[in-house]
Amino acid sequence: MKRLIARLYLSCLISWTAWSVSAADLTWFTDLAKAQAQAKSEQKTVLLYFHGSDWCPTCVEFQQQVIQTPEFIHYARQALVLVDVDFPDKVKQAATLKRANLALQARYNIAGYPTLVLVDEAGKTLFQEVDYHGGGPAEVLPNLKKHAPLPATPGTAAQFNNLSVAEFAQLAADKANVILDVRTAEEFAEGHIAGAVNLDVSAPGFAAKAQALDQHKTYLVHCASGARSVRACTQLAQLHFAKLYNLTGGIKAWTKAGMLVEK
Repeated sequence: MKRLIARLYLSCLISWTAWSVSAADLTWFTDLAKAQAQAKSEQKTVLLYFHGSDWCPTCVEFQQQVIQTPEFIHYARQALVLVDVDFPDKVKQAATLKRANLALQARYNIAGYPTLVLVDEAGKTLFQEVDYHGGGPAEVLPNLKKHAPLPATPGTAAQFNNLSVAEFAQLAADKANVILDVRTAEEFAEGHIAGAVNLDVSAPGFAAKAQALDQHKTYLVHCASGARSVRACTQLAQLHFAKLYNLTGGIKAWTKAGMLVEK
């Protein structure tokens, strides 16, 4: 038994060293607020990774079989801003970081390791998954990509255009076009553009609900400030919606320009 424990400890220690090396291949934040600010500026999604780097065998497997793979690294560089929420046993951790990690653990109700949590720029949970049962990137990445898709690449058939408030208003005057508000229902109720349809991009089942829409129509997409609407346009483009227009600056820019909203 002692030999088995020693082997497990050695394996975790070796993996912690490998984790430190692999982390150098990607940028990892330990401050969620800073990660959210970068995600907003780069129009990406935040991924929090809760784990025990030097004692959790399942975390060791996840790090080796998923995080250190070229597939995950390629995806993360394009779509994610990463937050490392580590709970090491042997490695000393700064008291401030330890408190911050415990606060995140409580905030997202973490019940085990490893746990992945995707959040939007406001910190709202988009996707959460605990434990790892093998399968590597082929098992893990599809779930992440459903909620944090890769940005549309230049040259694809379906793209979207960013519009100013004046340009957006001109298209909105055409009743054949669909004004799509991708904020939450609560935000929508507080005030929205007249005639808008609400479909929360952060809610589960967004893609499934979007597929029920008429892909041949023109969609004028907006959110609060422009970040979520870009994510929505990206997902809609991947579903082959061909006529997509995004309101730069969101409804905040709309109201700042003196445009009306209704409740």
